Formats: sequence, C-alpha cells, structure tokens
Amino acid sequence: MAEFYQGFAFEHDAQNRLTVEGNPVEAESARAYIDSSQELRARERERAEHLRILRDGKAAWNQWRREHPEVHPMLAAHDFTERDADIVLDGYDFSYTNFTQANLRGMRLRDANFHQAILARADLAGAHLEGSNFCRTDFYETNFEGARLTGANLQGVQLARTNLTRAHLRGCTVYGLSAWDVKLDDADQSGLRIHYDELVGGQRIERQATVDGIDVASFMYLTLNNANIARIIDATTSKWVLLLGRFQVHKDVLDELATALEERDFIPVVFDFERARERDLVESIILLAGLSRLVVVDITDPKSTPMELLAIVPNLSVPVVPIMRAGTSPFGVFSGILKFPWVHRPPIEYENPQQLIGELEPLLAATSPDVAGGGA
Repeated sequence: MAEFYQGFAFEHDAQNRLTVEGNPVEAESARAYIDSSQELRARERERAEHLRILRDGKAAWNQWRREHPEVHPMLAAHDFTERDADIVLDGYDFSYTNFTQANLRGMRLRDANFHQAILARADLAGAHLEGSNFCRTDFYETNFEGARLTGANLQGVQLARTNLTRAHLRGCTVYGLSAWDVKLDDADQSGLRIHYDELVGGQRIERQATVDGIDVASFMYLTLNNANIARIIDATTSKWVLLLGRFQVHKDVLDELATALEERDFIPVVFDFERARERDLVESIILLAGLSRLVVVDITDPKSTPMELLAIVPNLSVPVVPIMRAGTSPFGVFSGILKFPWVHRPPIEYENPQQLIGELEPLLAATSPDVAGGGA
C-alpha cells in the first residue's frame, strides 16, 4: 500500500525494497531520503514558478498551458487554503497536473479540466467541481467528502480507497471507471450516465444508459452486452458460497467460516445486508442462491431459514449443506427437504467453528473452483 510524504508516493515492492515514485532507493527511511533529495528541491522550485503563473489569472494560466502542452504542472503538496483560498479556479486547465497531497478544501473549481491529472491523497472536501472533466484522473485515497461533482466527467477515473462520503455525483458520466474500496456513504449517485457504442447493421450507434451507483456501474455496463451475461454467471457460480442463518448470534462461526472459504479461493456471501428495494427477502435469497456454487445454511434457529430453504431447494439444483449446533434438532418440515439429492444429509452438527470447518472440508474440496463438476 502506498504512503505519501511531501507530495511523493513511496512503498515497499514485492522484494520489500523501498521505492519512491516507483524507483528503488538505497535508504532505510523514505521520509529522510525525500527530505534530502534533489528531486524535492527541484519540485519546490517548479511549484513556485507554476504557482506564480496560476496567480496571474485564468487567461494567463490557460494560455501558458496551450503554449506548453509538454509541461506537467507541479502543484503537489501545496496548501491552497493558506494563501490561495480566495482564488476562483473555475475553468482552469489542470490537465496532467500533479496535485498529490494538495489541500483544495472548499475551493471553487467548476468546469475545470483535470484530464489525466494526479489527485492522489489530495483533499477536496466540500470543493465545487460541478461540470469538471476528470477523464482518466488518479483518485487514489482522494478526499471528496461533501464535494459537489454534479455533471462531472468521471470517464476512466481510478477510484481506489477514495472518500466520496456525502458527495454530490448526480448526472456524472462514469464509462470506464474502476472502483475499489470506495466510501460512498450518503452520496447522491442518481442518474450516473454510461455512454457506449453499439454495432447496429454494420454501423456504430452511440447509446446511453443510466445507473444509480458508482459501485454497480461496471457490472451494469457488462450486462449491456448480452455476450457477457454467460461469463458473469459462470464467474459467480464458480466462486460464491451463500451463507444463510442467524449468524449475528454466532458471529464467531461466521468469521471463521468466511476466512476458511476465502483461503480456499471461494467468495463468501453473507445475507446480512439491506434487502433489495425491488425484491422481497425470499426473492433476493433465491436470486443469490441461483448464482452460488454452494449454499451453507445454519438451521439451528428454527425461525430463521425454513421459508428460504423451501423456496431454494425444490426450485434450484444448487448444492445445499445444512449445519446446526450440537444438541439441537431440525425444524419440523426439514425431512421433506432431504428427498432432494443436492441437499447434504444428515445435517452437519458442530460444537465450535474449527470442528465445523473440518466437517465441511471434504465438501469444499469437492466443490472447489479448481475441481471440474463439483456437487455436494
């Protein structure tokens, strides 16, 4: 994981060697190396010159950018809130500009051009960025909390550990973006636009679809091409293991079972999240079960799963493994479920998570993504 200091990114590579901006360095401390480096001195001189042009106003800055397209402006680690908070940066051309660790909180940057800029670890909380162009911009650990990005172009941006809490994203264009570990709590993600081309009668026609969530945009784009749907189903049914039951009561069981599944290259899916608005509880579970390679269901609590099992088992030939705490009994109609050959019988009784994982081991091995066929 990258760390930042003085606008530089540094990390340890696979051989545990220290690298600064991707270049190996012979030093034990990245901060000490950066503080004494000629690169830092050069950046400070470059930043001072570029800030001087910036403060001359938008016309001067944009003219300079047109005359020197080969220059990548250096504004990394600059705190705009200390001296430049009153500058209105609407419409500035910041393409290819390095804003790593810059403080731009609350700044006015409407309709600015950030094409292929670097905003890693920059702070733009509360900033006004409506209509700005961020095509192919680096948003690694960028803070956009409460920022206003309505109608911005987010095509091809790299979102990784980006904070978009309470951000205003309505109407943004999102084609081609990647999103990993993004914080989206209370963000307005309505009407996100996906522009794409469709081949019709030998001609490419531009189409548009809208979604209401950055985290689902890539998935929804894949489904626009029917040829991808079979690949999506194959991918999920080779990896997902659906876990059903009152795991909030037995959290230790859930945690250790999920870890064991991940170690065996499965993806545990725990049904403890907010239910879908367009599907009721049972419909949501049936949908997830149909996309799973295996369903593990805890029947210890007779109130938690009979309805779900009665909906899943007769209609889907997905391997189902019932588990239960030692000393408990299955619910009354459970015997009717055992007539289906894809239900493991008898239920696996367990006293602790370690024993349960040991009992499940042969079944997980038989349904491993690396084993052809599978089955319970």
